[in-house]
Amino acid sequence: MIDRKNVVSGGSTGLIERMPCGNVRKCAYPDIQTRKQSLRDLEREFRIYQRLPRQHDRLLQMIKYSPEEGLFLQYMPRGNLREYIQTAVAGITISQRLQWTHDAAEALHLVHSYGIIHCDVKPENFLLDSAYRLKIIDFSGSSFDGILGSAFEGTRFCLPRSWDDESTVRTDLFALGSTIYEIMTGRQPYHDLPDDEVEARYSQQIFPEVQAVHCGQVIMACWRGEINTAKKAMGLIQVEIEKVQ
Repeated sequence: MIDRKNVVSGGSTGLIERMPCGNVRKCAYPDIQTRKQSLRDLEREFRIYQRLPRQHDRLLQMIKYSPEEGLFLQYMPRGNLREYIQTAVAGITISQRLQWTHDAAEALHLVHSYGIIHCDVKPENFLLDSAYRLKIIDFSGSSFDGILGSAFEGTRFCLPRSWDDESTVRTDLFALGSTIYEIMTGRQPYHDLPDDEVEARYSQQIFPEVQAVHCGQVIMACWRGEINTAKKAMGLIQVEIEKVQ
């Protein structure tokens, strides 16, 4: 039974409930029309956590799982990166933003190295730990072992393609570029344009100006497909970090 007063968020897969033990529980929606798909997505996420390292700085720790109870995960009280950037009272330093970009690329490299395509890379899917470092989350719609992902990026994070095209390392890296853009500028790419205009510009390889943005070359390389691994992005970001040290 879900205690509604302890629900901290909800998404396409189900509800996230804070438990008395201090962890969170991700459980399927009770509605009969969506429950079957929610349970499939939770099972997928459990299988991915089983494949990934049990302990890693860029991952939440999975505590336990059962179809009846749901997926129990480590709780991160600082919330997700997008909300933090939007609500931070004190200014966020360039050094901190650069560290986040490196963390995001590192997390994606880890996921890809285990044969997993995330399918929905964005600042909302990175949580902050007590040291303000990032952990990647939400594998409920991810792709692995030939199982197609059920997730799809939002317009500003999406490499233009058909809805039935398979997600790939390339599509994740495109989304990483948009994620880095948001980390560095505090805004999503083309935040002031309607979705259809953004899609049209992306389809023509017309992207926001990034010449004056830290990691601008990395962002553009992700968008244009000039980077083929997240590890390569990590190396380029490290160069940017060393410039400001």
